Amino acid sequence: MTKAAHSPNADPGDPDPARPRADDPVSGAADPALPALEVDVARTGGFAGITRRWKAQPPEDEASDWISLIDRCPWDHPRSSDGADGGAAMPDGFVWWIRASIGADPREAEVPDGELTGAWRELVDAVREWNKAVGRSSPGPR
Repeated sequence: MTKAAHSPNADPGDPDPARPRADDPVSGAADPALPALEVDVARTGGFAGITRRWKAQPPEDEASDWISLIDRCPWDHPRSSDGADGGAAMPDGFVWWIRASIGADPREAEVPDGELTGAWRELVDAVREWNKAVGRSSPGPR
């Protein structure tokens, strides 16, 4: 089974169906009333190749803390799950797709599990905790 078969919102022509897309209904980005701040996280890979998704849309009174965390992430340092950036690829390892939108300023990154440290780890953990708190966990495909 291909990776695309695991994603409920996969586009057969999309080379990376696990990556959250701007027109993906799971991300809510197609909604004309976009939230001021939104962070989407998808984890794919592992032995079973299952994709899990989480999303946070914190209210305005929490935005400054989230923006600070988002700004600490090294968005300008591309990562690669195939080891092309100098790191070794991990067979059956997880890859994290992270997209943060602050208004009309979207940022995206692919981070192999072994490089999910520091601000990346804090951001992913914050999104996952936010989902738990509001009961919006998305286990991915069923």
